Amino acid sequence: MATEVKMPQLSDTMSSGKILVWKKKEGDQVSRGDILAEVETDKANLEIESFFNGTLLKIMTPANSSAKVGEIIAVIGAAGESVAAGTSSSASTPTPPAPATTPAPKAATPSTASVVATPPAAAAPLSVVSGGDRVKASPLAKRVAEQLQVNLSSVQGSGPNGRIVRKDVEAAAGSTSAAPSYHQAAAPAYQAVPAPAPSFSESVQPGAGAYTPLSKMRETIARRMQESVNTSPHFYCTASVNMGEALRLREVLKELPEYKGISVNHLVIKAVAYALKREPRVNAAMKNGQHYQPAQINIGIITAIPDGLLIPVLKEVDTMALKDVVFEARAAIERARAGRPSSTDLSGGTFSISNMGMFDVENFTAIINPGQGGILAVSAVQKQPIVQNGQIVVGSIMKATVSVDHRIIDGVMSATFLKHFKDALETPALLMA
Repeated sequence: MATEVKMPQLSDTMSSGKILVWKKKEGDQVSRGDILAEVETDKANLEIESFFNGTLLKIMTPANSSAKVGEIIAVIGAAGESVAAGTSSSASTPTPPAPATTPAPKAATPSTASVVATPPAAAAPLSVVSGGDRVKASPLAKRVAEQLQVNLSSVQGSGPNGRIVRKDVEAAAGSTSAAPSYHQAAAPAYQAVPAPAPSFSESVQPGAGAYTPLSKMRETIARRMQESVNTSPHFYCTASVNMGEALRLREVLKELPEYKGISVNHLVIKAVAYALKREPRVNAAMKNGQHYQPAQINIGIITAIPDGLLIPVLKEVDTMALKDVVFEARAAIERARAGRPSSTDLSGGTFSISNMGMFDVENFTAIINPGQGGILAVSAVQKQPIVQNGQIVVGSIMKATVSVDHRIIDGVMSATFLKHFKDALETPALLMA
């Protein structure tokens, strides 16, 4: 019996996805775990895996088309099996237009399957990829390339694994003397002008700056951060942690092959899981007007990438050994920074960590990720005078601030969480249990 493949929700913020390329074509054999397609979401380009064995009978959403989460994008079944009428003509599934049998005139209406509107025939072409080749580029880089009329196939990427980022496109545009100004390129394609209009930059005073459209990722970040501060009354608690013993443990463990690459952040992740296990009321959220208590402790690690932020999630961290935390966290962060997170990396988080210690930040507060009830802001480990056994000595102090949704998490819960977090790092043998 044929099975419908629906657009999955690949991140907590995803509502729709654009099929960039199908890795399989109709008639191909498909096994469980095979990559079916590459999808552009609001955060990253992700791959869709097959959960079924069989033949790819029909592609419902062609490349360069979008589908909402839950819409049918393909059908898998037995070879030669016909696709059921209810499947192929589902009301929730957009049917791609039939290909033209004769060459379309230049003035023909653009295909509804295209996500980017075709400019008028008189306008300069806005193609960013030559010959249909796939180019590794961030969503923002693609958008800016279209507006600056830069062919991405000729741009050398400086991002992870040669990925093209925004600065590469701008550099390429700047090196082309004939390149139009950004503001001219950004003018709506449908706007009729009898004569060349001055660019926006010519209509403002010198030194007034310029406007740049937000990438999909930045739009999502902006929307969700505003949603968080508007709907969740934030409450903050800060603790100072003596990291002396934790740093000594790290020095010992980093010489062992199974702890290769261990960092302070890995100890922090494990300490957060330890604290949430003992104060589960902080591992909660307000959802649909009700108190929601997750069954797992899934920790999101806020990770900076060239175009914004991604939050890869480690699942059930309280059940993981420290060495597994080191391995899994490194792998997830590397995938995120390379722009290739797995389909499960960006969803399911119940609590998040934002660590700015590598930037020598002394103290800060973080905004709660919508859908969660708390986030921990971790600062740099700094040498400070402390009193120990009645003597003033030099200590390694790290400040950590927890932000919680005060509708469901109060000060006592926050303080209890921080106490357990502090205990785990100041007595790091607890992290090895």
